[in-house]
Amino acid sequence: MRNVVFLCALAVLVSAGRASSTTVTAPTFDELVLRAESVVVARVVATHSAWVDSRSGRSIVTDVTVAIEQTIKGPDYAQRVFQFLGGTVGDDTLRVEGMPQFAVGDRDVLFINEAGRPASPLVGFMYGRFRIMRDPRTGADMVRTHDGRPLAGTEDVGNAKPPARVAPARTLTLGDFVGAIRDKARIQAQPR
Repeated sequence: MRNVVFLCALAVLVSAGRASSTTVTAPTFDELVLRAESVVVARVVATHSAWVDSRSGRSIVTDVTVAIEQTIKGPDYAQRVFQFLGGTVGDDTLRVEGMPQFAVGDRDVLFINEAGRPASPLVGFMYGRFRIMRDPRTGADMVRTHDGRPLAGTEDVGNAKPPARVAPARTLTLGDFVGAIRDKARIQAQPR
């Protein structure tokens, strides 16, 4: 199997056709809401990887189709397709470190900004994805970071190294997270 691996947090294709790297700093909750054109609760219904040609050269992209369960900010859609740099086609793999991987059935809160056809339509790459997990004890939908870490509150967003603890005393519910996003978006939209 041929693997093309970018060992960087973000692969940026420049007009000369060469790849350069940069790091992705975890955005705060305020920055995520401000930079997102839209924020949605979505369920992945399909993924498809393919080779594409562009001015920068040839690469593999993965289209992720999501059913929109709830729009928190931005225009309403029933379904959307987001394109991410990377994926596998046959024996060829293009992997971009920090690029979220999606599977059919995943439920997430997504902070989206597709301006300029970026390598990832999510604000801050993986940081713009919050996993929705069902609490087996209560049946409530709980919010976790892209890497599965529970959030006690929105102040934990963007904190790459949270205080050492096994689990927060209280984990943020989907309803609480959605409410906080709506409140922050409303405040940010007010004229100054």
